[in-house]
Amino acid sequence: MDFGNIQGLSAYIHQFGIFAPLVAFILFVVQAILPIFPYIFLAAAGGILFGFKLGVFLSWLGALTGACVAYWMCRILGYTNFLQRYYKRLGYDVRQLDASMAFWTIIAARIIPVIPTPLINAAAALGGVSFPNFFASSAIGKIPSAALYTGLGLALFNAQDIQTALLILGITLVVLLLIRYQAKKMFPRNLD
Repeated sequence: MDFGNIQGLSAYIHQFGIFAPLVAFILFVVQAILPIFPYIFLAAAGGILFGFKLGVFLSWLGALTGACVAYWMCRILGYTNFLQRYYKRLGYDVRQLDASMAFWTIIAARIIPVIPTPLINAAAALGGVSFPNFFASSAIGKIPSAALYTGLGLALFNAQDIQTALLILGITLVVLLLIRYQAKKMFPRNLD
């Protein structure tokens, strides 16, 4: 993690004064739609500037809002003509989509940081997942990453020595591996 980028991002957001939380929110929305900079840097900057609670809230709400905007962009632009004809030709009926499986798959994809967020948004929109299902599963699935990345960034920024920073990174890696292991047990076919 490059602290210069986090500090630069923090300084950029901080210069907006009382509008800094709004600017951070907008940056989270933009990042969720078009990830031009790493989410972890923005979440860490949010934690440094606004503290853990407000940083988590802004990163969660901004990422969720951006995911919803991306969902609707994909749905409106991609689903209308082309996909309807394509799905009909393949015999795919979106009405037969298992809503429960879609719900849990989106949660798992959001929690396990392997699949890029824009891909999750597009797949859900173009795959026929209903918006309420997408919204609820994304809202739940984004909570752990918002808390983890905001807290991790804040902890690493406040770490006074390299041993503490390495310990924090090691614990984070172990937690992520445990989450992946548990998810593989719950969804064995989806994660191989």
